[in-house]
Amino acid sequence: MKKIRVPWIAVFLMASLFSCGEKREANKKTESDVQGKVLATVNGVPITEHDMKQHFKRVVHGENVNPEATQNILQTLVRNELIYQQSLELGLDKNPEYRRKVYEAEAQLRAFQRKELSAFYREYVKNKAVVTDPEAKEYFEKNSKRIQIKVHVWQIYYKGEEARIAEDYKDLKSGKPFEKVASRRFPNLPKGMKAPWDLGYLYWSQIPASWQGVIDRLEPGQASGIIKGPNERFWVIRLVDKTVDPKITFATEKEKIVEVVQKQKTDELYDTMLSQMRTKSRIIFLK
Repeated sequence: MKKIRVPWIAVFLMASLFSCGEKREANKKTESDVQGKVLATVNGVPITEHDMKQHFKRVVHGENVNPEATQNILQTLVRNELIYQQSLELGLDKNPEYRRKVYEAEAQLRAFQRKELSAFYREYVKNKAVVTDPEAKEYFEKNSKRIQIKVHVWQIYYKGEEARIAEDYKDLKSGKPFEKVASRRFPNLPKGMKAPWDLGYLYWSQIPASWQGVIDRLEPGQASGIIKGPNERFWVIRLVDKTVDPKITFATEKEKIVEVVQKQKTDELYDTMLSQMRTKSRIIFLK
């Protein structure tokens, strides 16, 4: 039996090594594709197309570059790399001013990496938050009354001007007509143009999250209090009309429902995964 097994083990090991070699070569190829074409090496350190592009950004400013100029820039990059390597050997990189600039550049790079990978991570979590048909149908059944209603709304809206919306709200409370207060933002409105504060009929998926709950409690003719949203946004809204649209069904709204439910699941999964990361990690805040 041993004589039979040895060749198979040898074949298996060779196949595994070959497979690992293929993966390493594939990884190298992928990294090479990302890194860009290598134009030269200096003591094994590559000078790539990306290095060339960075240099172009600093000295060329969008001008057309002829082949001779390109070769000169490559020679400059090689020269700079030689000087850099020699400077390291001489210990010139210990210079405090140089170290400070390096730390600042590294901090910028880390900030870029965190921002970019955070977006990729969010997409990764979103792809895991798959919404099934039963989940979408359940959401529709639980929210069908809200989903099948469309609302006609007027608004007074400001961004970053809490004092102004507070003043408008005070005037509304004193009895001034909504449209008169809303029109103050548009003093030179062309005659016959639709009033900018009139949003017309909105469907459930068009209603801002900050309005939800508020608009449900309003009856036609009633105005809300001041609604505060993210990014210093403020509204006062007036419900003009509310009507049920029987043409709104699960089939017509399925795509939007999936988006809403997926966002909810993504947020929940994101928070759960972040909580797990915090639990497993050793975080120390230094004074």
